[in-house]
Amino acid sequence: MHPLEKDILTFIRSRELITARDGTIVVAVSGGPDSICLLHLLARLAGHLHITPVATYVNHGLRPNETDQEQQLVRDAAGKLHCSCELGTVDVRGYAASHHLSIEHAARILRYNFLEAVAERHGADKIALAHTADDQAEELLLRLIRGTGRTGLAGMEAKRQERYIRPLLSTPKSRLLDYLQQFHLDFAHDSSNRQRIYLRNKIRLDLVPYLAREFNPNILQNLLQTANILHDEDTLLSEMTEQACRDIFIETESRPGSNAAPSVVTTLRLAIDLCRFLKRPRAIQRRVLEKACWRMLNKPFARNIEQLLQLSLQEGSGGRLHLANGLRVHKLSNRLSFTYPAGRIARRGDLTTDTDDQAHFEYEITGPGTWRLDHFGLTVAVSFLDRNVAEPMNRDDNSEYLDLDRITFPLTIRTAQPTDRFIPLGSPGRKKISRFLIDQKIDRQLRRNIPVLISDNTVLALVGLRIDHRFRITPATRRVMHITWHR
Repeated sequence: MHPLEKDILTFIRSRELITARDGTIVVAVSGGPDSICLLHLLARLAGHLHITPVATYVNHGLRPNETDQEQQLVRDAAGKLHCSCELGTVDVRGYAASHHLSIEHAARILRYNFLEAVAERHGADKIALAHTADDQAEELLLRLIRGTGRTGLAGMEAKRQERYIRPLLSTPKSRLLDYLQQFHLDFAHDSSNRQRIYLRNKIRLDLVPYLAREFNPNILQNLLQTANILHDEDTLLSEMTEQACRDIFIETESRPGSNAAPSVVTTLRLAIDLCRFLKRPRAIQRRVLEKACWRMLNKPFARNIEQLLQLSLQEGSGGRLHLANGLRVHKLSNRLSFTYPAGRIARRGDLTTDTDDQAHFEYEITGPGTWRLDHFGLTVAVSFLDRNVAEPMNRDDNSEYLDLDRITFPLTIRTAQPTDRFIPLGSPGRKKISRFLIDQKIDRQLRRNIPVLISDNTVLALVGLRIDHRFRITPATRRVMHITWHR
């Protein structure tokens, strides 16, 4: 076995890029030296890996004078290796124009779409890409120039989404060229790789040679080593972030109001518990906020993360941030609330006036026990006590005592409605809940997140604020309902 084949086999096995159950592997082959080499290597290692490679070429329609030669070269290479070959053509220019994308971006989307279609036809679980160590180093420089965080500087992954694999990612291009020469393998030269209109080409043709010549001849190896170190550290931070998200995120789904976009069926609502969030290191906080945006199907930018950090540090309630596609983030006391009040639609201004007020959440309490109220970010526990046992009844900020004999089950905990009224403890008469909350100077955004406890269509209490005067403990009380809650 050739030394390069041994190294690639070791890399594939150590990273678990291919397993015995994968069977068919779709190989993206452009006709260039890297992809021709990848196809040859995988075909030579097919017996060791128990796989069947399928060579796949995509004609982007951008270089009509070269594609015929490339397609024939790929077809011939696959034939000599006894591999199946799939050829396809995509309209990159038309797709870019209709979707307002760059040619590079459109080409990538259509190329991956075709690879996925081939994989589905052949029942393949893996798609092999021919990125090399040189590509990894150039990618790092590209991301550094455009601006990125630690995850970006970790570079491309050898295995992404358990689907795309890069068996050559740790191999310098020079070794591949030597291998091609030894086996007398033909390959094509893509003229677009010499065009300096693309930043990636300028990095490959100008920046890397300059850095190697003027600063460090081993610049590519050093960049690759840096990417490997950052990848390992990023993996650890990702695991820590996932754990933090499980502890910090409060998620529910609700139906949008009548003004929401018709195509939206449900709108994910997410809240961040700031008490727990602010105890985390700043590095984890940034990652949690990034996760929150992605969870809400919203691409986060560095400036968005910094804006969210500042919002989380504001005192009190009422702060808000407007992000893309109608995503609104509100600072509500001890949480950040992420919502699409009008659905995922690009719109400026405050979208909460009609739609968010209409969101209704309701939970049933059937008797003693514990209930998780996701929308309110609360866990509520209900217990029954004998009056004598309950003495002394010391109410605190997280509990209430009510006269059980005056209460009918099941209870309901829900959002306040415009017609809700009650008699606040110590008050001489009835008052609208909306007026009571205004009198208590509670922020408008926070009012929608105060649970109302209902028994037989009568308000028992505003949880955490005030009970109804009619359900207070009196000398005649014999049995007590004790309700407690925590975030």
